[in-house]
Amino acid sequence: MSQPCTRREFLVGAGRLTGSTLLGAGAMSHLAETSPPGTLPRRRLGRTGVEVSILGMGLAPLGMANYPPHDFRTVVRTALDEGVSYFDVQPNYGEAEKYLRPMLKEHRAQLFVVTKTWEQGKQAVMDSIAGSLSRLDVPRVDAVLLNNIGDYDLRRLFRADGALAGLKEARRRGQVRFLGLSGHWRPGHFVQALESGEFDIVMAPFNFVDRHTYGFERDILPVAAKHDVGVVAMKALGGAVGLKYDTRQQRAMLRGSQHQLAIRYVLGLPQLCCAVIGCKNAEEVRLAARVARDHRALNEIEQASVLTLGRKLAAEWGARYPEG
Repeated sequence: MSQPCTRREFLVGAGRLTGSTLLGAGAMSHLAETSPPGTLPRRRLGRTGVEVSILGMGLAPLGMANYPPHDFRTVVRTALDEGVSYFDVQPNYGEAEKYLRPMLKEHRAQLFVVTKTWEQGKQAVMDSIAGSLSRLDVPRVDAVLLNNIGDYDLRRLFRADGALAGLKEARRRGQVRFLGLSGHWRPGHFVQALESGEFDIVMAPFNFVDRHTYGFERDILPVAAKHDVGVVAMKALGGAVGLKYDTRQQRAMLRGSQHQLAIRYVLGLPQLCCAVIGCKNAEEVRLAARVARDHRALNEIEQASVLTLGRKLAAEWGARYPEG
């Protein structure tokens, strides 16, 4: 699930792009060289071969907090204007799939649309995909991810009546182009599933805090590289406080002053193709796009400072995701 941030925190963070001692002396000159709106760097999404924007738009904050269609359309349209191509939804994001429908009618060629299913049986997966296609009012989505792979019975996953069979049948029918995984815990489940060679995309929490608590980076990235799997980050800003997304008061675990560093960190990870960020209004979208557009790799001093900060915050946050 993508992570939201309050307007105030994101504004504060953007206003301090050159003010934090962790940013390094070169930050001001770098930020002066901004790219025009409508352009974002793109990266190849692994073996899919598709070039996607390095910033993706997660629609959970809008959908789960029941924002009205007008706000939803404003955020999506602003994201498109800023050059975002990767859009993340799933059936339980409120009305997100339904509200995305009008934008798909106008801009289908510009959107790489990803939805998810948590079903574990072949027919249930196929029914879930059919439901998403109906709500989106499209014959095909670009990718379907098995959501919360840590919950899956991996023995059943690969059986003839398992979830993978449902995904593959949907792909055979032309309902989905690419298959993937997502989740918040049990990196070992990710590894076992990815080693099958059946999946094209993997989405997991990647941020400079959780790396000290969980093995997502350590365990998933090498296997993704081995199989040329496209890697997508969620919770780059740490996810919502308490992992609560069903309120309009939702805010990110990381403070606004840390958001720019967090995005730079995650975009510097090996194999990372896209960082999905949840935004609730047009201004947040523009600020996230600005950071992504102008990002540069952390230098050695910045990297060391970020990891030190992450280690401190990890001790404060503790283990936040269920272990099953």
